[in-house]
Amino acid sequence: MTDTARSAGTGEAELAAEEEWLLTCVRMTARRREGWAYGTLGELLLAHGRLFTPTPWPGGGAPPGEPGHCFIEAVSWAWASEDALAYVEGVALDVRAHEQPHAWCAGPDGKALDLTWSDPGRAYLGLPVRADTARRIMSETAGPLLYGAEGLVSPTAMQWMRDGLPDGLLVDVGRSVEG
Repeated sequence: MTDTARSAGTGEAELAAEEEWLLTCVRMTARRREGWAYGTLGELLLAHGRLFTPTPWPGGGAPPGEPGHCFIEAVSWAWASEDALAYVEGVALDVRAHEQPHAWCAGPDGKALDLTWSDPGRAYLGLPVRADTARRIMSETAGPLLYGAEGLVSPTAMQWMRDGLPDGLLVDVGRSVEG
C-alpha cells in the first residue's frame, strides 16, 4: 500500500497488524527491575499506554505544527484546547514503519491528532496526560515527559518508572492495550 493510500484510511485488519507490530517493538524493551514499579519505559507504556487511531488532519489540509517539534506543538495545542484534548506522549510507527518517540493530541474519540507529521503514522501508543499537568511538568523540566536528550529516558519518566504514575495524571482516552 502506498503512503498516500495509507493516509486516506486504514482498514481494521491492517490497523490491528500495525498496532501489533508497534506493541511487539515495545514488548522487546519491557523488562522488570528490582524495586521499581516499571523496569523500562516499554513496561510503563504497556501497563498504562493507550492505542490511538491514525487519522488524516481534519479538513484534509497539512498539519499546522513544525516537523521535529512534536512535543512542544502537542502540549501547546492540548493546553490551548481547554481540556478538549489530551497531550499524548509515547511511540508511533511512521509511514516507513519505523518506531519513533513522538507526541500528539487526542480527544474522546481516540483519534491521534498528529500536528507534525504530514502523513499520519501507522500506529500510535502513548500515555494520555492531562494537558495542564503535561504543560506544568514540561515547563518545570524544560523537556518532554518521557524522553530526554538523544533518545534517553527523561528524569520524569525515571521517577514514574521507579515510583509509579501520580494519581490523576492520565486521561481516559484511547483504547487499552490487550495482553
